[in-house]
Amino acid sequence: MLLIPKERLQELLDEAIIDCYDEEEEFSGVVINVDENVNWPLPGTLAGMPVEVLGLNESASNTRRGVVARIRRGGKEYTVSLSDLVFGETDETSAEWLAMYRWWAEGFSSYQGDCR
Repeated sequence: MLLIPKERLQELLDEAIIDCYDEEEEFSGVVINVDENVNWPLPGTLAGMPVEVLGLNESASNTRRGVVARIRRGGKEYTVSLSDLVFGETDETSAEWLAMYRWWAEGFSSYQGDCR
C-alpha cells in the first residue's frame, strides 16, 4: 500500500486547477490531468468483477455526471463512474493521481492513504 501525504495530493490538485476560474474549469482540469498522468490501461474491479480500465471519457464527464471511465470486460467496452472502480497495483505516478482524484471527489475528507 502506498501512502501519499495530503500535502502531495494538494500539490497535484493545485497543478491540475492552475488558472481555473470556476467549478467547471476546475472539474475539467482534474479530468484532463488525471487522464494524461495515469498510465492507462490499468487492472481494476467494478462491483467485485475484474475489468480493464482503458482511460477516461472526457466528453462524457461533466460536473453533473462526474468523471466517466472507459472499461473493458468480456471483450466489450462500457462507461462507468471512475469513483465506482477499485484499482490494484499501479505505478507510483498513477497511484498519486488516482488518490488525488478520490480525495478531491470525496470532498477532501475521507482520504485514507490507500492508493495501491
